[in-house]
Amino acid sequence: MSRIRSGDFLGAAQEYARLAATATPQSARYSALAAIAYVDAGDSDSARAILQSEPGGTSAIYELAKASAEDLSGGTDAAAAALGNASYNSLTPYQRNVYKRTEGRIELARGNFGAAAAAFVAADAYPLPAEARAELHKDTWLALSRMDDTDLAAGMANAQGREAGWYALAISARATLHDSAALATSVENWRASHPDHPANASLIEYLYEVSESLAAQARHIALLLPFSGHYANAANAIKDGFLSAWYAAAGSSGRPIVSVYNADAETIVAVYDTAVANGADFIVGPLEKPAVEALMQRQELPVRTMALNSGAITGTAATANETGFFQFGLTPENEAASVADKAWSDGHTRVVAMTPQTNWGRRVSGAFAQRWENLGGTILSEVTFGGEDTTYAGAVKQALNIDLSEARAAELRRALGRTIHFEPRRRADVDAIVLAGFPVSARQLLPQFRYFRAESVPMYATSHAYSGRNNPGLDQDLDGLRFGDMPWLFGTSDSANRDMFRRNWPDTAAGSGRLFAFGLDAYRILPYLFRMRHQPGLRIPGSTGVLHMDSKGHVVRDLAWAQFASGIPVPLRE
Repeated sequence: MSRIRSGDFLGAAQEYARLAATATPQSARYSALAAIAYVDAGDSDSARAILQSEPGGTSAIYELAKASAEDLSGGTDAAAAALGNASYNSLTPYQRNVYKRTEGRIELARGNFGAAAAAFVAADAYPLPAEARAELHKDTWLALSRMDDTDLAAGMANAQGREAGWYALAISARATLHDSAALATSVENWRASHPDHPANASLIEYLYEVSESLAAQARHIALLLPFSGHYANAANAIKDGFLSAWYAAAGSSGRPIVSVYNADAETIVAVYDTAVANGADFIVGPLEKPAVEALMQRQELPVRTMALNSGAITGTAATANETGFFQFGLTPENEAASVADKAWSDGHTRVVAMTPQTNWGRRVSGAFAQRWENLGGTILSEVTFGGEDTTYAGAVKQALNIDLSEARAAELRRALGRTIHFEPRRRADVDAIVLAGFPVSARQLLPQFRYFRAESVPMYATSHAYSGRNNPGLDQDLDGLRFGDMPWLFGTSDSANRDMFRRNWPDTAAGSGRLFAFGLDAYRILPYLFRMRHQPGLRIPGSTGVLHMDSKGHVVRDLAWAQFASGIPVPLRE
């Protein structure tokens, strides 16, 4: 249709929808064509609605329409299944373009960035109006920019023709994206080698715009935190750290304005809009997970935003674009993954995992299991414990298979009908024990492991096993336990601010020091966020850990490691 060729996707969709309503034998086909055009017009809701009005279509084009219209925030399986049913060879050139673009979006949502880039490059070989092609090129760049340096180098080694040009552009431009002058030089060098590459027509100006956004510093920051209710103490500690970093910033005349707002899950949307209306060009916060998710559900976030927690929602319009949405939090999932990385790097492959019988415990357990299995490790047993002394002993017995040994002895006594001498034996196939729990639980569990002669098995924990303050009288039961935590607590990073905090806030709760350090890093990381997004290998030393960014815009912390000796944490050499 000429409307498609000219880029009038909405007009094409409306015309196909009219034909679907009048041509009964061809209604499913026209509905599918309308849906595809609606998607390219940016109206996926209308695409899904018209497909629902003609259920039961099974043609290749109908399956393609279902795949392209699928909302990937709920997962990619349905879209991938529909795309698998769309016979590629039976499609027109434009429909093949849609097929490849849809394949690219699915792979992008799955984090398979090399496969996504390959699909987008393949789509570029088929007809597409100029404006839509420019968006395709942005998607291609997005996929390439999410790849780490190793994957880019491997992709470049295997690429040919147009795809090789894309990889060459990604390698040269990404390294200089934060410096407009250096970017211009690298782009011109690339253009000299690839004068006919399609990216010349549409993407280069976009890269210059991105480069300018990287260089743009915040002039007015709004800090949105819940200063009343359950999170009030945490909010105040974060605020104190944030403002301390602001005061310490060199050159007071060049510092941004900082405005502080009270915002919780119920008020976040209104407070966010008020902050923007009052001139904020960078939002830091909110802190509560439901408040973060309320922002993530918005169609657009008008200014750069760094949430201080991670939301569970993915694929929404507000978070999928490149305008600048980031998430930085002290999440248990981050710590669980760090424990897995540490245990694996120490040479262990078979572990027993112990977590509390709580929602928090399930989050930690799930995150650890995912990372451990991705690394190639084996979880021999996952054991949970409650909050009473009897459950600690039972959990340790279960973790070490002592309960099975005792059951075999009891069965033997019954069979022989007499008393026998019995000494339970723990399992011998475990390399390490991984523990998630707070100090009270950890202090109860470790003596149980020693009692059952498992003191020689290395034990790892998240930071939660350490209160944040040295207490050798209580923590001597934790001797031998290795745990990851903020380098700030051990004096290996930012010791001056740690000492200042202890002098000025001596009576705060033990955990407030971690939150103060989090506030320090939340301010200091702001100038680096865009560079971290476009340079996955960039590492920023922080008070809370070595900071870097994953492909979804989450700031990840690499923790410092310590081991208890005589009740005192002693930093481990990496």
